Parts: sequence; C-alpha cells; structure tokens
Amino acid sequence: MIGQDTKIGETIVSPDFVIESRQDPSIRLYHKLYEQTPVTRKYMLVAVKVLADDAFVVTAFFTDAQKQGIAIWAR
Repeated sequence: MIGQDTKIGETIVSPDFVIESRQDPSIRLYHKLYEQTPVTRKYMLVAVKVLADDAFVVTAFFTDAQKQGIAIWAR
C-alpha cells in the first residue's frame, strides 16, 4: 500500500458505499472503485473502527468485490 495514501484518504472522504462489518459492528468498511490501481481495476477498502470518542483506520487494501454486511451508506 506504499504510495496509496491519497486513495485511502479519498475512500474515507468520498466512498462509493459504506458497510458495517458482520464480525464487528464498530467497524465500517469504506469502499471506492478505482479503474486503475497497481493491481488493475479494484475497490479500495478501508476498515475504520468507530468508538464513542475516537475513530481510526484498522487496515486498507484492494479487493475485487464488495464485502458483506449491513449497508450504512451508498452513493
């Protein structure tokens, strides 16, 4: 994910959709589709843990498909 800071930020600020994780309801999975990435056309997925007084990125990676869970928001 070296050099992908901009895409990670864009995904959090302007996602295509956000899913609540099935494994942990405090984690939101932000998705944004990019036509060109280091590994072809993929979604950037950024997992954000949301607490009562804080939020932080748990992980970020490229994936082929939308992850399963409860839809929180969609463009």
